[in-house]
Amino acid sequence: MNPGELSVRGASPHTLAMQNFAVAQMFDDIADYLEIAGENSFKIRAYRRAAEAIAAYSEPIEDAAENGTLREIEGLGEATTAKVQEFLATGKVRYLERLREEYPHSLLELLKVPNLGPKKVAQLYRERNITSVEQLISAIEQGQLTGLSGFGPKTIENLRQSIERLAQMTTRLPIGEALQVAKNIVTALAATPAAERVEIAGSLRRGCDTVGNINLVTTGRNASALVQAFVKLPQVLSVLEQGEQKATVCVRPGIEVHLTCASPQNFGAVWFQATGSVEHLATARQKAESHGLRLQADGLYRGDKSLAAAEEKDIYAALELPYILPELRENRGEWEAAEAGALPPLVEVADIRGDLHTHSTWSDGSVTIRQMAQAMHERGYSYFAVTDHSKALAMTNGLNATRLRDQAKEIAEVQAEFPGLKILRGVECDILRDGTLDLDDEILHELDIVIGSVHSGFKFDEATQTARMIKAIEHPAVDIVAHPTGRILGGRPGYAVNVDALIEAAHDTHTALEINSSERLDLNDIHARTARDAGVLLSIDSDAHSPRMLPNVALGVLTARRAWCAKANILNTKTTDELLQWLHRPQAKK
Repeated sequence: MNPGELSVRGASPHTLAMQNFAVAQMFDDIADYLEIAGENSFKIRAYRRAAEAIAAYSEPIEDAAENGTLREIEGLGEATTAKVQEFLATGKVRYLERLREEYPHSLLELLKVPNLGPKKVAQLYRERNITSVEQLISAIEQGQLTGLSGFGPKTIENLRQSIERLAQMTTRLPIGEALQVAKNIVTALAATPAAERVEIAGSLRRGCDTVGNINLVTTGRNASALVQAFVKLPQVLSVLEQGEQKATVCVRPGIEVHLTCASPQNFGAVWFQATGSVEHLATARQKAESHGLRLQADGLYRGDKSLAAAEEKDIYAALELPYILPELRENRGEWEAAEAGALPPLVEVADIRGDLHTHSTWSDGSVTIRQMAQAMHERGYSYFAVTDHSKALAMTNGLNATRLRDQAKEIAEVQAEFPGLKILRGVECDILRDGTLDLDDEILHELDIVIGSVHSGFKFDEATQTARMIKAIEHPAVDIVAHPTGRILGGRPGYAVNVDALIEAAHDTHTALEINSSERLDLNDIHARTARDAGVLLSIDSDAHSPRMLPNVALGVLTARRAWCAKANILNTKTTDELLQWLHRPQAKK
């Protein structure tokens, strides 16, 4: 297996199939319903914390229930512990069932519409009996929102545009969600007697940030039995196509999964073809022809003779070229680099030494600095930065200068408990609409690290947005610009901004740009490649608000690999001493 490649080999089916995810989803659903119901924020937060605690728990939650250690899980209280036990015993929770009786489940889908918060969802339900996105579309088209308090013409038009954006963004599944779906199916299929090997292929294997479908390649002694086992998996909602060696099904959340069976001797050739991209394969076929070979969907041929290609490396060897990693197979220069012996040594998850963008309960994080430090220590990191929000983002309980100085005392206390883990004192400071920063220079220069980010003013024209961000990049205190285009996969497109101009400014000021590994993957691979080629350092960060988000850094690494990044291109692969030296770089800034 190649470093950084998507795979579930070596993972126990029991581990991947355990009920942690289902229990966490149950608590998230309760919190969503309570938001719609207008319950107090403390109660909602308790259920969110419970969801995060269960999702982050590294062992099967049913084991903790059996041995009586549920209450020892940080984030669970008496009420939430009882609901975990009820769910594990009965498969449901009466409290959630009552909420579902009071509020239609489709209301939760309305919460996905950008800029439509729980209060407005509740208002639409109570005053117009709107319970789904489809009904909302119809109500807008028929003018049924006219006269509804808080829904003036401008709000209605913004809502219409938000629904259009949601439709555009949800036609493809973000990689994090798609990977979870794929892993569950691979695990289930691999556990059947017919399967000997099951692998992820397609755009998901190449690490694309969103996917239109999921492709799997498998092998076993009986292809027909493999197909039968696949279409009968519990995840399957419907069978769209079925043959002797192939099948296509639809699974939750409405995504198609294609399965191709291959013989063991041709597995590599079939896997190569199923992985793509189309452009990479087209060049591969041309090169095969120049070697007197023929690449087909079912294998590699010389004339009518089938050549064994059990692994993908056999294909590249036949073309007299080194193996090209899946993340590079986009016809963006990988063939030329392979021929020149210049394929880059791509960054790996193991190269990441720390996380420079995290949050705690001081703002909108769900765990304390101490809990986050413990999680970082367990991951083997050398350092991490506490970068809670600044005061402009009031909804997150952002910090002013006084609170940042108070926070410093807690950071010092936790630092004493973790001598091998450097805890950097930082802030995620809002870039205001005029490009100035949300905090005064005096407090910013007291910090170890400052991240500048945009959380408002998304509708500025490109020139205004670009000038605003460049002004912040040029500020002496700013070390990193977080999620530079503002996009959220499956939720919000990026704002209008000239990324090339940002990269140029970052280069001139020795400022790093982030690959945010949460639901954003921002910068994307194209922009990250441009930054890498310009000599701009990239920081691969989790933007974690709880420990369960820390593993998301693997998705950021995938993006960096697609951008041809080596270890040297990534800021947080530096040692602690190297990082501290960079933060005090004389070329610019502090």
